[in-house]
Amino acid sequence: MACIVLTPPGQIPDERNHLARVVQISQGGFVGLKNGPKEAGGYLSANFPRESEMLDSLRFNPKAKVPMPELLALSQRHWSRERSWTSFGNTVIYAPIAYLPGAATSFVARHGRATIIQTSYAVRTVNALCTVLLCTLGIAIARRGTLYLGVISSLPMVMALGASCSQDGVIIGLSVLTAALLTRLDERKLGSTHLWVVIAILFSVLTVSKPPLLLCSLIPLGFARPARAWLGALPLISSIAAFLCWQKFGLDPAKIVFRDGSGVSDSGQIHWVLTHPQLLPALAYHTLRQNIGHNIHEFLGVLGWLDTLFPSWFYNLIAGVIGAALAFSGYPAIRERELRQARPVVALTVISMALATGGVFFSIYVIWTPVGAPVIDGVQGRYFLPIAPFLALVFPKLAVASRVSSSLRVHQMAMLALGLFLALDMVTLTCVLASRYWLA
Repeated sequence: MACIVLTPPGQIPDERNHLARVVQISQGGFVGLKNGPKEAGGYLSANFPRESEMLDSLRFNPKAKVPMPELLALSQRHWSRERSWTSFGNTVIYAPIAYLPGAATSFVARHGRATIIQTSYAVRTVNALCTVLLCTLGIAIARRGTLYLGVISSLPMVMALGASCSQDGVIIGLSVLTAALLTRLDERKLGSTHLWVVIAILFSVLTVSKPPLLLCSLIPLGFARPARAWLGALPLISSIAAFLCWQKFGLDPAKIVFRDGSGVSDSGQIHWVLTHPQLLPALAYHTLRQNIGHNIHEFLGVLGWLDTLFPSWFYNLIAGVIGAALAFSGYPAIRERELRQARPVVALTVISMALATGGVFFSIYVIWTPVGAPVIDGVQGRYFLPIAPFLALVFPKLAVASRVSSSLRVHQMAMLALGLFLALDMVTLTCVLASRYWLA
């Protein structure tokens, strides 16, 4: 709620463009349009604000406060029946599925005569609810890494993305749910065909929403058994089919070259990679050396247009809590071998997550970085959040389904510690947003 109320309109990366995609889908525009070779988007209300009208003075200016006259003028804008061309090329290529809750909200709000800003806050609220519900459901049904999933779901960056017009919060929630369903499978319990169909559908949705997540659909292959091998391959097959379908009918018709004129070329970059494989280790090294610190902070939480940092002690605290959750979740495997995850699943999980992480870097190198650049430009830590929940699969199975520890006292202490972290998380997040945007 603090993120919804205290974050001014448009002060999440590309939120204006995400709202435009939401509205387009609510109008029935599931596939975007091109307006020449350099613009993609659609026809929206003529009153839809330009990027520069979304309190632009706040962007990349940590000392600036909300300009109340601009906010008041923006809040009085209503939807008009007249439509005009609106460009939002970086979000129009996204599949509509994760936007559907926001699109339904936008449809109701627009026909209920809400203003544009009121509509955006309604979309934020619904997206936040969906993110919380999906993460909560995943944590509740998980049988491995439950505490780890709880910590990941409560990261400030997850909260900020969930409470925006972006699809990212919903995608993270779907990743938590998908990982949780996989934790319920093991060598002795392969699950029903219906469960595997649900898992396949979830992976397909994740893939068309964020293509690097296709590589995470390799994980279920670790559960495959000779008698029902096709079940383990079902998520991968359906994800590939969904990706190819969306690329043909949704992405290609609306895809434009980003940063045109700056040396970016999708085909040129792919050709460079294929013809210079010996330079890829140096590319990875220089990219990580230059950006790893920023990416870790952005994974944990950098708000606004990546211009609002938390105190350094808070980042250290979050890192410590994640480390403690990893150790706590993995410790039972030392004492009780029967609770350990099967080795093929652990290996495939680690490999798939590494490949998906590499896929994020590769995709940004292709679509956003000048051809042959020595460093990948534009990678943000938040891009890796949907991958993180799958690490829950490497942890041992819970000895008692309803507790994170077989000992009731240890379980209660862990829940108390998590509750204290959540309270501190909420207070710190609220104070940072209030001081950044509203308090002089």
